[in-house]
Amino acid sequence: MSTKKEFQHHIHVFRGVAIMLIVCAHTVPSLDWTHNPLTGRIIDAIANQSSIFFFFIAGYLFQHLSARFQYRTYLKQKLKTVIVPYLILSVPALVIFTVIVQRVGMWSWFYDLPIWQQVGLFLVTGKHLAPLWFVPTISLFYLIAPLLLWMDRRAPALYWLIVPFLILAAYAGRDGPYGPIDKAIYLLPVYLLGMAFSRFQATAEALTVRYWLPLLVVTMAGFFGFVLGWPEPPYFMMIMKAPMTLLLTVLLLKYHHVFGKRLDYIAHISFGIFFIHAYFISALKVATVYLVHGQIYVGEGTGDLPGTLPYFLIYALVVLFISVVVISLGQRVLGDRSRMIIGA
Repeated sequence: MSTKKEFQHHIHVFRGVAIMLIVCAHTVPSLDWTHNPLTGRIIDAIANQSSIFFFFIAGYLFQHLSARFQYRTYLKQKLKTVIVPYLILSVPALVIFTVIVQRVGMWSWFYDLPIWQQVGLFLVTGKHLAPLWFVPTISLFYLIAPLLLWMDRRAPALYWLIVPFLILAAYAGRDGPYGPIDKAIYLLPVYLLGMAFSRFQATAEALTVRYWLPLLVVTMAGFFGFVLGWPEPPYFMMIMKAPMTLLLTVLLLKYHHVFGKRLDYIAHISFGIFFIHAYFISALKVATVYLVHGQIYVGEGTGDLPGTLPYFLIYALVVLFISVVVISLGQRVLGDRSRMIIGA
């Protein structure tokens, strides 16, 4: 079992795995799965909503590193390393979807608003680029950090609220009229689960090892519910991914040495990858449509690559590779300022 004083390398590896799954999740819609719907559904089940893993990891690391917590310092650091790069890296998408083309899926009244209001709504919802809802949502957790630490230090029995919160999340889902607030409520139990796992680390690891089979059964029930299209709610992604976080944590605790340091850099720049990978997914989709049809893709439908496992893996690996290369170059050019500009 790990100890609190050690560098949590298995969690670091988990972060690398999570960001790769997130890239995969956002790659799935770029392919045409018409002729292989079951393959697409299985891949989507594995990769989709891997942000659940990210929030578990965020909660785990927040509690693990909380001994010297100072709220003002904490908010300053998050402003520099999360909010500022979010604003900077949002600029291309904001220009594209307020000046050049209209974003598919926005409210019917959205484009009747002045541009400055469109920009404001994009920024507070993250709707201007698929993965960026994450930042307005995680920002709500930053704001309530003192309350979470009070619970952790003074009222740890409140961690039992994870159980009803998980049930609420599974039945309410993550999408609702209040955008980031709905998503924050949905993801609160897994963030708290990460905190609890860190606080009661030895006990949590032992219980997960002991009850791995029931946790696996629940995970597989969620998996089959999603793949087979059972009626929702309950929402099977949460049913699948919540226990899966526990299983992956103890699995990586035991076997993270298999990865060695191969995922360390990807884990280290995971936030940067999160910020920019959607641009490269979109660029590849635009290039594909242009090469096949001679016209610019405007955000409707899928590209023209067939939805098969080989095409999917190549597409996702290309996106990941380009993202890593761009961030690496950005770090060399920007030096110490890179975290504030590109998030890595």
